[in-house]
Parts: sequence; structure tokens; C-alpha cells
Amino acid sequence: MRKASILTLICIFFALTFTVINIALMIEYKRQQSDLRYFTFQRFIMAVKILHDHPDDQDASLAKLGVRISLLDKHLLDNVGEKLLEDPFFHMVLFEKRLFFVPNPPPPSPPFAKEHPMPFDAPMKPRFAEESVLENTESYSPYRLWILGGVINVLLLLFFTMVLQKLLRLRQLKSDIRYVGERKKFHPIAIESEDELGEIAVEFNLAMEKIHMLKEARTLFLRNILHELKTPIMKGKLLSNTLENNQKQEQMERIFERLETLLGEMVKIEKLSSNEWVLEAKEYRLVDVLDHAMDLLLCDTKRIHFRYHEEAPLINVDFELFATAVKNLLDNALKHSCEAIEVDVDAHALTVGSFGEALLESCRDFSRPFNRTTEGASNGLGLGLYIANAIVEKHGFRLSYLYAEGQNFFTIHFDTSVS
Repeated sequence: MRKASILTLICIFFALTFTVINIALMIEYKRQQSDLRYFTFQRFIMAVKILHDHPDDQDASLAKLGVRISLLDKHLLDNVGEKLLEDPFFHMVLFEKRLFFVPNPPPPSPPFAKEHPMPFDAPMKPRFAEESVLENTESYSPYRLWILGGVINVLLLLFFTMVLQKLLRLRQLKSDIRYVGERKKFHPIAIESEDELGEIAVEFNLAMEKIHMLKEARTLFLRNILHELKTPIMKGKLLSNTLENNQKQEQMERIFERLETLLGEMVKIEKLSSNEWVLEAKEYRLVDVLDHAMDLLLCDTKRIHFRYHEEAPLINVDFELFATAVKNLLDNALKHSCEAIEVDVDAHALTVGSFGEALLESCRDFSRPFNRTTEGASNGLGLGLYIANAIVEKHGFRLSYLYAEGQNFFTIHFDTSVS
């Protein structure tokens, strides 16, 4: 039920309601028809009694009951009409949408009737039953019931049409919101009414306008700060080329290259946090990705040792972005360990292991770029693991952490179904 759309539920409810109401009207019509025939049969019986007891003023008496003597032949009615109700002496027939009361033929006399005649005062069947056919003159119109049913159905259809129009506008509003979310520039949603849906559109436009302004301010701030930082870095690189000491020149160049790399990571953080980074994934050999990650480290990598348990797999990744994630894991291991760094590679995972102290519990939430423990630290702000985790999740992989036997293990799981 949670996944069923509101439009589907309302359509089903309307169809059930419409069907039940019309079935109820049909049942009520059948019941009224049955009651009408039963009461007409009773009037016919009262008319027969009146004709038997008061034959003088029969026309006036029959008119009060809504009955008259018919001129139609009873054999025609029996052959063509539809028999509805009957008793031992009469039966009621429907013919050409009119009701007739037809006497039954007299029963045959028993063989012993002549030998044993009836007493003088015994009740006899009235002779009227053998001679006359009665016709119902009262007309019953079912139009009132049909008019009531028609009014109810029209009201239901009008109500359903109005609700359906609102729901279709709600679906259109959802499409407009999705369209606004996919565009880089904000364009307000068209407001077509002043009802609740119109109010939702107004509030959405106001909220999106505020978000757009904050986004523009953040982008402008980031561009300005990157521009201001790149200028001294460029000047520093130019000045480093004027140094006569080659060793110091190389050290200065590495420092400024490191600063440029950090600025690039800041741009990646901004794009990842705003979900603006579009992956350009292709199939690459994991070995090539690891080689590029080693090149990005810009430091001594002699302590890093690779161990391939089987042939390195092909992975579908954004080459530059995924190499950055691996580089951050390797860089983190180099910073917090003075011993060799072991990198285990197999078809399902890549694990970076290093000796050192266990990662604090507060630092194991890789979805947070900053935390209380690292905000005042001098060796970093905890951005490396955050960026690595964000990139790994962006590719549909999973990053896990384990501390065992004095070693920290960071594992990228290519198959998320395998723990």
C-alpha cells in the first residue's frame, strides 16, 4: 500500500463506490418491483371480493382500487403474457407492461361428485372467476429512482473529475520540481491556481530561490578564495626556480605542488558535497589506477608494498576521481605509520593496511568531513577519508574500517554484497 500512488487508490475507490451504489440502486429497483407486484395482486383479490359481494356498483369500487374489467381474452394472456404470481383460483400476468388478473380454469369434477352431491349451504367458487379478466389501471413510474441514481452518478463523476484534475496537477508539480532540480539555473515553477497546490508552488519557489542564492554565494566565495590562493602559489613556484640550491628548489617545488593538489581537493569536496560531480566512468585496469594514485602522492612511496592475490581486476570507474580516493587512503596510512604499508588487491576488494594506533570512534564516521577531534589538530582536518568515502560511494562501492593485531585496515569493497 505504501508504494501505491494516490491516483491509483482514488481511482480504485471511486470505481468500487460507483459500482456499489449502482448495484444498490438496481437491488432497490428489483425490490420495489417485487413489492409493487405483490400489492397489485392483493388489490386484485380485493377487487374480486368486491365484485362478488357488491355487484351493483362494481365500476366505482374497482376505480377506487385502480382496477377495471379488461376486454382482452384470457387465453391470449395465458399464451403470450408472463405469469408472475398465482393462487388456486387466479394468476397475475404481465402483458405489454400491464398487469392482468386472470382466473384459472375450473378443476375437473371428481368421479364421485355425482354420487355424493355437495350440501346446499357449502361454499362455492364464485362464477366471476370463470368469466372476467381484471386489469391494473394504476401506473408506477420508476423514473424517480432512475433520476435519483442519475443525480448520484453525475455528482460522483463531477467529484471524481475535480479530484482527478487536482491530482494530475500534483503530478505536473512533481515533474516541474524534478525539472528544476536537474537544471543548473533556477527557474520558478508556474503558479496556475491559488489553492493548496498553488501555495505549495509558491513556497517551493521561495525555498529554491534562497537555496540558489546560497549556492551562488558559496560558488563565488570558493572561486575568489581559490583565485587568491593560486596567485601566491604561482609566485612561489616562480621564485623557487631562482634558487641556486637544487635540493631546496626541488623541496620548494614539491611544497607548492602539494598546495595545488590541496586546492584541487577542495574543489572536489565542493562538487561532491553539492552533488555536482558527474562521473565519467570507463573500464580500467586496477593496476593503472594504483600507479596513477602513487603519482599523485608527490612523496616518497618506497614504504608502500603491493600484494596481488590474483590477477588485478578491471573496474568501471572515473579514472582521476577514483585514483584520488586511493591516493587519500595511501596518504593517510603514510602519515600515521612509520612502517611499511601493505596494499592487498584481489578481484573483490582493495585493502590498505598499516601499523599504528586504532582510529578513534569519533573519527570512524567517514560521512563527516570534520569532527571535534580533528578540528584542532595540526596534522589535518579529516578531509582525506571523507573525500575517499564520498568518491567510493559515488561509484557504488563501499569503504570499511577494521583494526586488528595492531594494524589499521581500510578496505574498498567492489562487490557491496560481500562483507
